[in-house]
Amino acid sequence: MLLKHPHVLIMSDEIYEHLTYDGREFCSIAEVEPKLKERTLTVNGASKAYAMTGWRVGYAGGPTPMIAAMMNMQGQATAGVSTIGQAAVTAALDGPQDIIASHVADYQNRRNLVVGWLREAKGITCHMPEGAFYVFPNIAGCIGKTTPKGKKLETDTDFVTALLEERHVATVQGAAYGMSPYIRISYATDLESLREGCKRIQEFCGELR
Repeated sequence: MLLKHPHVLIMSDEIYEHLTYDGREFCSIAEVEPKLKERTLTVNGASKAYAMTGWRVGYAGGPTPMIAAMMNMQGQATAGVSTIGQAAVTAALDGPQDIIASHVADYQNRRNLVVGWLREAKGITCHMPEGAFYVFPNIAGCIGKTTPKGKKLETDTDFVTALLEERHVATVQGAAYGMSPYIRISYATDLESLREGCKRIQEFCGELR
């Protein structure tokens, strides 16, 4: 499709390139189709693979005219990333990379457990994600039901609000991504919190009428 429409520019967000599971290998769109390289802007950062979310450092690569235009705009908007942040990310990128494999194995284990627990919740189906550190379960089987406190769940927003108020579990409604009726749950936290959170989701769903 993109080859048929050469006027379309491409921005490829590859922030999760290292976080893939089950032996899958990441491949950039510019690698898949080299003809797209000259109109592709690739963006990335240290937030996910290196757990450096708070450092707020990202980077981009692309055609010279595009990068030059970005620098002209950015130069008038901000002074740039701190030198400490730049040094920290440089150390992460140039340093030993074996820690990433350890993180991936840990995330894959959490993913497997969380998907299994969610599939035990009444009214929920859950796809096994192939990367990143989120699950995106479908809650269609819960829509239209009522919580023990009398809250009618008409939408996924109703679901996440009631889940937070009645069970103190924070999730994000699929509507925020244009995907209803789903919810998003991060498993980038400790295993016991995930276990407890999923247990509460199971109990919440089991009590719906």
